[in-house]
Amino acid sequence: MSTLDSVLDDVMQLSLSERIALLEILNKRLIEDGRDEISSEIKEATTLYTSGKLKTSTADEVITKLHSDSGINE
Repeated sequence: MSTLDSVLDDVMQLSLSERIALLEILNKRLIEDGRDEISSEIKEATTLYTSGKLKTSTADEVITKLHSDSGINE
């Protein structure tokens, strides 16, 4: 298993143009991973909602709940 330090050492052995290309590839993959995660969360929420396990709330209800959970008072 590679450590972050060893990977960084290996990356620094690449030319500048190769490091730029690597950065672009990593950025695109991170974006895709983010999309996949959002898609998975939507599917899970949809399943919970259609099964009646997820309750709908207004924006005001959500904000009030967030404030009460964090101890913030308006």
